[in-house]
Amino acid sequence: MTLQVALGQLNRAHDTDYGMLMAGTVLPLLIVFLIGARNFIADPAKGAVRG
Repeated sequence: MTLQVALGQLNRAHDTDYGMLMAGTVLPLLIVFLIGARNFIADPAKGAVRG
């Protein structure tokens, strides 16, 4: 069961807590981006350097 599915089930069981729902879906994506951002930015920059 993924985090998003678990939060959806929690959402149906109780009132809608959009803050928790957004934190559960946006924070993991943000963490993955921040970990991969260094390589994502550095690799094209390496190819652009002449020399």
